[in-house]
Amino acid sequence: MNARAADRWQRALPLAVPALGGLAYLAAFGAPARLVAVNAGALVLAVLWVMFGRLPSEPKARLRFAALVAGLLFLPVMIGPEVGGVSRWLRAGPVLVHSGALLLPLAVVLAARAERFGPAVLGLATFALGMQLDAAMLAGLAVAGAMLATLRRSLGFALVALAAAGLAMLTFGRGTLEPQVFTEGVLAQVWLSAPLAALAQGALLFLAAPALLLRATHIPRTEALTLAALLVTLGAMACLAAFPFPLTGYGASPILGFGLALSAVGTAQKA
Repeated sequence: MNARAADRWQRALPLAVPALGGLAYLAAFGAPARLVAVNAGALVLAVLWVMFGRLPSEPKARLRFAALVAGLLFLPVMIGPEVGGVSRWLRAGPVLVHSGALLLPLAVVLAARAERFGPAVLGLATFALGMQLDAAMLAGLAVAGAMLATLRRSLGFALVALAAAGLAMLTFGRGTLEPQVFTEGVLAQVWLSAPLAALAQGALLFLAAPALLLRATHIPRTEALTLAALLVTLGAMACLAAFPFPLTGYGASPILGFGLALSAVGTAQKA
């Protein structure tokens, strides 16, 4: 394996390790074969994108792309299907894609390198997620923004973090949907029958994935810490209420979303 391929594979590990643990959970706890196939297919696509995908290299092009990614978060509110009174999804053929889980990780990574305009990109994402009433994504954005504010010493990122945190508190409980088995309440489900397995599954998300992000030699520390903060917060929110459990629960969107983000870490030039 050449150095470039080894670097790309190292980038994929923070995604592949918890996602493989999630596939083992789905198979062991009797999830329908369709759910296992969806997650497995998403993991293959995400790893392939991390290994071979490329984004524009010119800073202005990246900034426009970051604004586009954040702007796409408004699409569910405008044209997406409504489920339980909220619109967070985009229709991709026969399946629904959770827009926040798909797009927010990439938006965060691109904003992390755009010190001047990054806060504006995340501010746009905050507004869109507030309209979606998605408290989990807003909380993740708040913690990621706070991490960037600390690392970059940026007032702009700090203001975004405060706004996202405020909206997360305002929307908490307002957009909660009926829990879906294998998607929400994952750790609680496993704990009831196999406490050690629940601890192992939690460790994959809360310990192994952040550690692998921080150990990856070609992922800048700022981007690694910010992505880890986002992932851990989304997992914590899934433990607190009926929110999707990322990577290890059923759902293609977070797997694809973190794949997109990992393909971009360490490649965006400062703007």
